[in-house]
Amino acid sequence: MTGLGVSQFSRRFKTATGEAPHQFLMRLRLEQACRLLRAGSTPIAEVAAACGFSHQEHLTRVMRVRLDTTPAAVRRGD
Repeated sequence: MTGLGVSQFSRRFKTATGEAPHQFLMRLRLEQACRLLRAGSTPIAEVAAACGFSHQEHLTRVMRVRLDTTPAAVRRGD
């Protein structure tokens, strides 16, 4: 679509955004998950699926590594 190879696209993307494409996408997914968790009572598994995570544990694992918290803690406002 961009006319660039994967490596070249990744380098240019990181230069432009400061993040690798996967890191950028994961950050956006986590931000959306946090918004959904704070805004309502949708089950965590549904939030995970809506944000592109394969299952609830995937969301929990990524959130612990990147944000040092869990979906339940985000929902509680901890």
